[in-house]
Amino acid sequence: MHIVVQVFVFLLAAAAAAGQATQQIHLVPDKDGFTAVVSSPTPGASGGDFAGSLSLNKSTAELPVKGTAQISADRLTITINIKYKDVPEDWANRFRIGDFDYRLHGKVGGTREIDWSGTLRFDAVEVDNREKAAAASFVKLGSVRMTEFTLLQSSAKAAVTVKNPLSFPLKIASTSYRLFANGQEVGSGSTKGMVLHAAQETTLELPIDIDHADLLTAAGSSLASGGDIDGRLRGTLVIRLAGGDISVPLDAASRVSLFK
Repeated sequence: MHIVVQVFVFLLAAAAAAGQATQQIHLVPDKDGFTAVVSSPTPGASGGDFAGSLSLNKSTAELPVKGTAQISADRLTITINIKYKDVPEDWANRFRIGDFDYRLHGKVGGTREIDWSGTLRFDAVEVDNREKAAAASFVKLGSVRMTEFTLLQSSAKAAVTVKNPLSFPLKIASTSYRLFANGQEVGSGSTKGMVLHAAQETTLELPIDIDHADLLTAAGSSLASGGDIDGRLRGTLVIRLAGGDISVPLDAASRVSLFK
């Protein structure tokens, strides 16, 4: 299962799910939210506009949703769009690691009542581009700059910008990461106790302990020319929620400036 992000897929996959084993759930995330396609056998139903609400883990915070419903061979398919910014904070507070309770209810065509609810495991939810959704649009490596670079030792700092599209802050319990230069691992680092501010981008300053010998080998002729080299930061951001921690992959590329 970007920011990021897994936390978003975990929370929002739960919100979109609806039904028993006979129901099918398909999510298509994007940078602002996701499209949910939910289908279930519903004999006698007809298509039309859908209007209703979603709730998660028995939360009293219900999210109003609108979409369309289509019928094929007695199977009703409802398509809805949800924005990350509209997800209630109470849903995050009720998060559970393995599964979730859900309820989707409303009307199709203004008359047909739909009320789907139950419990579902997260791994039963189909998500397009799951890994890409968990990081590529939410985490960016702005720069890696040397804070110390001499013939004897080196240290660096990475500026990582993380977008939190939710309307409430998220706590990063810890980070761990490795720096690669020209494809070779040259350093690593970790941090604890950071906050992603609500509905905005937050730049995290991540210190990196450099293996000086490995950096010199990776840099090669770039040292003489004073140029930059290709860098990549790989690791994990751990998001802390009331019901447990979620690990979000970090994998971002940038140029590494060899001199301060």
